[in-house]
Amino acid sequence: MLNKLIVLSSVVLSLLSVAPAIAQQTDVKINNVLTPFNAKYKVAKGRLNLGTAKRQLSQIGENRYTFSYFSDLSLLILSDHRRETSELTVLKDQVTPARYLFKREGTGTDKSTTLAFMYEGVKDLEKQKFLPVDNNIQWYDEVSYQLQMKLDLAAGKTEMSYYLIDHKKRDKLYKFKVVGEEELTVPAGKINTVKLQRIRDDGSDRVTEFWLAPDLGYLLVRIRQLRDGSEVADAQLEKYVFTAF
Repeated sequence: MLNKLIVLSSVVLSLLSVAPAIAQQTDVKINNVLTPFNAKYKVAKGRLNLGTAKRQLSQIGENRYTFSYFSDLSLLILSDHRRETSELTVLKDQVTPARYLFKREGTGTDKSTTLAFMYEGVKDLEKQKFLPVDNNIQWYDEVSYQLQMKLDLAAGKTEMSYYLIDHKKRDKLYKFKVVGEEELTVPAGKINTVKLQRIRDDGSDRVTEFWLAPDLGYLLVRIRQLRDGSEVADAQLEKYVFTAF
């Protein structure tokens, strides 16, 4: 049962990326991808409510931001709490991560990861050693690539690829494509979205779908993963608020 909750939490973590209280959503359309925001999501598996997740973009300086993800999930007597934060810069619509922090607490073993993205390479700050990855590649972490994807969508791209280092310090290549447009009804209301799907080259039976809102700076509205046609996890936007620079 614990392994099942950890797997579900990992799915939600990979899908999305304690935040301040979330206000009711605004009716103002926000077209700037870099407008700071707080968003709260309801996470479920079918009719089973797993808990909540939050995403937060904050500006901390000129061209400098933090992009964070928080989750609080439970299954019967088991619990899983996760936090991810990417400190990054954005110049000419290019995201460059500087530091990535991951922390998992709850039932079972607590875990943490801290990475530094440097000119010399990607460094594991807990072990004080560089990871064996190609320094000629633009690397992202599990949160920063999602901000780059929003910027790429705003630039009109329909197919995207990102090299990233995950919280287990593994190198990955994520590919996505736009598959259509859809008016989606979620707890936050009725929202116009573009729909993306992750492209997998490994023959996996998993399907991961994303819905983002162009009128809200490509805010994530919904994300769902299926395996063998059965739902693994579904996160839907519940509340959101944009804040001034």
